[in-house]
Amino acid sequence: MATSGARTTPAGLPVLRFQVRHTSEQLEGGRTRPVEVEAELVAYGEVARDLVQFQPGDRLRLTGFIDRKGVRNPQLELHVTGFERITESAIPAPA
Repeated sequence: MATSGARTTPAGLPVLRFQVRHTSEQLEGGRTRPVEVEAELVAYGEVARDLVQFQPGDRLRLTGFIDRKGVRNPQLELHVTGFERITESAIPAPA
């Protein structure tokens, strides 16, 4: 996880913008294929405040939703509304 640092909105709400890298193998058309993607995410409030404690390389399971970056910007933005740390014992073995 790479972050640009936490800040607060003019209304005092904590906000954190950060990047994550996802790597996995997915089944498609009866075959497995590698997936690697980097994405920019944003978190607000308590979630933003709590995410600051994590370091690059920490493994997290993130939940949230996709929205556009702004009224005039149709680019996708991933909003994190929850997360949990993934421990080695919680990682499923490859099929």
